[in-house]
Amino acid sequence: MSPSNPAVRPLRIAVEGCGHGSLDIIYKEADAACQARGWQLEDLDFLIICGDFQAVRNARDLNCMSVPKRYRHMGDFHRYYSGESRAPVLTIVIGGNHEASNYLSELPYGGWLAPNIYYMGAVGVIRYGPYRILGMSGIYDSKDYRRPHDERLPYNRDEIRSIYHVRECDVAKLLQLRHPVDIGLSHDWPRRVEWFGDYEKLFAERPHFFDSARSDRLGSLPAEQVMGHLKPKHWVSGHMHIGFSATIKHAQHDSKDMFKELSIPDKWKQALPKAMSRNCLTGVARAHEQSPQTTDMTTQFLALDKPGHGNDFLRLLEIEAPPSRRTPPAAHYLERLSDGKYNLFYDEEWLSILREFPTATSHDGTILQTMDQLSTDLDTVMSRPATTRWIDASLPVEELFIIPRNFRPHAPVYSPDDSLEDSTQPPEYPNSQTETFCKTFGIAGVPARSVMVDDPNEDIVFG
Repeated sequence: MSPSNPAVRPLRIAVEGCGHGSLDIIYKEADAACQARGWQLEDLDFLIICGDFQAVRNARDLNCMSVPKRYRHMGDFHRYYSGESRAPVLTIVIGGNHEASNYLSELPYGGWLAPNIYYMGAVGVIRYGPYRILGMSGIYDSKDYRRPHDERLPYNRDEIRSIYHVRECDVAKLLQLRHPVDIGLSHDWPRRVEWFGDYEKLFAERPHFFDSARSDRLGSLPAEQVMGHLKPKHWVSGHMHIGFSATIKHAQHDSKDMFKELSIPDKWKQALPKAMSRNCLTGVARAHEQSPQTTDMTTQFLALDKPGHGNDFLRLLEIEAPPSRRTPPAAHYLERLSDGKYNLFYDEEWLSILREFPTATSHDGTILQTMDQLSTDLDTVMSRPATTRWIDASLPVEELFIIPRNFRPHAPVYSPDDSLEDSTQPPEYPNSQTETFCKTFGIAGVPARSVMVDDPNEDIVFG
């Protein structure tokens, strides 16, 4: 526990790799892991799921997921969505590349997928008490990186794949953060983390990983940039379906050879391109780099598998309180609930960044913001780091920052009588959480195409 802030206690959390629609298995494993450690499941502050969550509410949601039809299955999320089951521990999730993308798109800024299950949005930062958590959903694909978020239901064959690709306009906002974060989440690994762990064991178990690593394509360039910019104490990922850990030693300056202090044998170095010795902070990251004030120069990286017998898919972590910082957490972040837990909060700095860079939308609601449209705003903001001046002036009521428990279902819930052979995509279901968030904080929303459905089963022909 930090001696400078004894009121802040360490976190007890569980981390899971890819969800794959298996919540029952995940919660059962979390309970068993807690008991083996002498904890109770209710001792956990929260559980993290690092993508491929598969929030499938009904059979038509399956048609919005990039998975071959023969591998699609309903999973068990629909029972948590309907209220038949409830998450026994606060669950924080990001998106991956196998998702019901239509549902996640209803919550671009994040929100409750089901009671006690919180999605962090395309990218986002939230607080659990004094701890800051950053999430990056999706995976990196260079061909779509500069593309705007222009996918809209019904998705064509290409859009079902492109919709979950990370966008530069989102990453640029993360690179505006000027205060440290404690935990970073991404679905695919940050690029080059493999070289900071037991890469020989990794490549022996998965030989094809070396083919990707030697061409510098094993991980995500944007995740590497964000991790290098913020240097969080912990970063967790899924995607690769293997357990792997590493300690990333961050470079002190741009020209430092990333391999210089790593004991990598020549037989490995000789197979790698010379460009890999350069620091990761390139392009927009270097152009707009003003890294947070932090003494942390290492990040503990952990990647985990998907649920399955013998798979390394869940770990328990105890995370120490944040060290003394230039800007200490406000007193209301330290307040605990009756069970000793903290509240989940919106993050003021992140809200101010979202207001600085309002998302552009077309007449039909398609999100059109690209890096070209952001460039002028970025240059302006770089002359004065993003702050909470509007937040402080306009929202003095601390309770506004507590993330409201305002989930309600908007889509039909799966019934065993529903046909899984129906290839029809669902209509859009505008989400009241997004509407409330945008209205509360003065942030541009996405105009809706369809009418809000109060009763998710009323007047809907389904199956």
